[in-house]
Amino acid sequence: MELAKLTKSSREITLPSTEGTTLAGETYAYHQQYFEKSPQLYQIPTRRGLQRQADAKAAAYVQGWRQVQLLRRTVDDVFQDVDLLVMPTRRKTPRTVEAAIKREETEKMLNPELENTGQFNVFGLPAISIPCGFTKSGLPMGLQIVGPHFGEPQVLALAHAYERVTTWHTRKPALNPSTPVPNLTLDEPR
Repeated sequence: MELAKLTKSSREITLPSTEGTTLAGETYAYHQQYFEKSPQLYQIPTRRGLQRQADAKAAAYVQGWRQVQLLRRTVDDVFQDVDLLVMPTRRKTPRTVEAAIKREETEKMLNPELENTGQFNVFGLPAISIPCGFTKSGLPMGLQIVGPHFGEPQVLALAHAYERVTTWHTRKPALNPSTPVPNLTLDEPR
């Protein structure tokens, strides 16, 4: 409702799929020195992903890079007809801290979380997530605003305008004192 007041118009658009697009080994290369020294400090799903990337071939990386460049040129076409994209940050309501910790600590292979954020990393587009409400159970929800390449000023301007006409960013979720806090120190026992 508030967004409609802040914008001229809106319409639905479809973005190209990023499914299967990966830069094999890039994440591993970034984390390599830390991962090789202390893999136990990584969450189980992250550790699995890094282990899969450890033996990536240069040819796979180059093929992935070509695919990413094609996607980035393709997504530029979307912004011929719209100035900004607005969507929920997550495709599902958020989990409680307890549920998130349980999910991260499981050895069972789980499907990846479907967020609306990762594809914009692939596209190389500026994006921001701002508070926009709470679920019925009191968990915070986010609104994601995405702009074209070098569209940071427009993204930040709409985010700022939205925060000026709403109070979501001032509200805090109820905290539960019994929520377990994982030990994040480097000297934790293994």
